[in-house]
Amino acid sequence: MGKTILAAWICLGLVVLSTSYLFTYQERLRLNLDRLAHAQATLSLNHDLQNNLADAEAAARGYVITGDEGQLSRYQKALREMAENFAGLREITRDAPAQQRLLNSLQPLIQKRSTLLQQSLDLRRQKGPDSPELAVLARQGAGIQAKIRRILEGLEDLERKGLAPGWAKQERRIKILLWGLALSTYLGFSLLLLVIYLLSRESAERKQAEEKLISSQEDLRALASQLTLAEERERRRLAVHLHDQVGQTLALANIKLGELQKSTTGQFPQSDQTELSKIGKLLEQAIRDTHSLTFKISSPILYELGLEAALESLTERVQQEHGISARFESDGGPHPLDDDVRVLLFQAVSELLVNVVKHARARNLNVSMRRQAGDLKVEVDDDGVGFQPAARRIARQGPGGFGLFSIGERLRSVGGHLEVQSQPGAGARVTLTVPLKDEAP
Repeated sequence: MGKTILAAWICLGLVVLSTSYLFTYQERLRLNLDRLAHAQATLSLNHDLQNNLADAEAAARGYVITGDEGQLSRYQKALREMAENFAGLREITRDAPAQQRLLNSLQPLIQKRSTLLQQSLDLRRQKGPDSPELAVLARQGAGIQAKIRRILEGLEDLERKGLAPGWAKQERRIKILLWGLALSTYLGFSLLLLVIYLLSRESAERKQAEEKLISSQEDLRALASQLTLAEERERRRLAVHLHDQVGQTLALANIKLGELQKSTTGQFPQSDQTELSKIGKLLEQAIRDTHSLTFKISSPILYELGLEAALESLTERVQQEHGISARFESDGGPHPLDDDVRVLLFQAVSELLVNVVKHARARNLNVSMRRQAGDLKVEVDDDGVGFQPAARRIARQGPGGFGLFSIGERLRSVGGHLEVQSQPGAGARVTLTVPLKDEAP
């Protein structure tokens, strides 16, 4: 790395020196060309101003002599173009004090000349071409015209003198500035390369630490997924035990109790029969509680009928137990999933429904599943109080906060992802997306 920085430093020095040398002469050429273009533009406007002034005088004389109205249009056009030419000269020489002084003295003369021409036109209309006053105005105009011509010639001389080679001082100043810029650039880039070298070492160390962190996160994500599946397997074992042993035992005890009640009818006092009935009701309640607990621990429907039936049953239970209007929708198509993915989806939807019941204060709930390309999308949509997803991701706490993060992490471990759409007061929509299993050909 050190040799690379040294080679880059030497190459940078050569590039800066070569660029500065070439730029010096390029700048000199540019200044010459700019000055030439400026002089040409100024001279062009100067000539146009003289020509338009001559056109205005010729048009005015033509009207005085012939009375032709067409000469008036020519006269007005010449005046407009004179104004444009003068404004252009003002703009292009705004940084030239000598030229500006000449233009300051030229402006009242042009206005006075225009006034005399207008007076000649007015006299021609009122008194005809033979009015003696016209000759007086013509003599006054000739004197003003001579002054205007001298000023314009002086302006032209100034521009021509500016074309003479006199760039020595300016060129030296440019060279000093450019070489100073080159030196400061070289030193600045040298410092930059040093900083880059130090930062590259720190970046390499940080990259190694980040790679270790990412690897650790992947391991933790995989471990969390395995832990979730292990927990589900244990839940399944307990549910099977409750259903096959405890539930069956309670059911058999209830049957035996019923047979005992029938066989001893009339043999015992009424109070004993009443107690046996109460025991039977307690056994029936225990059977119902065992059945409900079995479904809460691990839904048998998920393993016997599949994910679609399990989600539909879960949605119906929410409506029955909590009074929320719940609906389940499915596209009815095949949804081939690995067992682990099916378990993760069922647990995720179960957690989301618990969040809706506890925190959303929703009146309506909709759970849907559909196939989209090679993915399965499961949506949980409610009309509750909503929340701010960004704030939940930052805080990872509060109602549903860490739950959503945990669900997203578990889905990522199987190649899926979580999408949350919600606004305060506008309900929430949570979409779970997982890849479908490749179907056998």
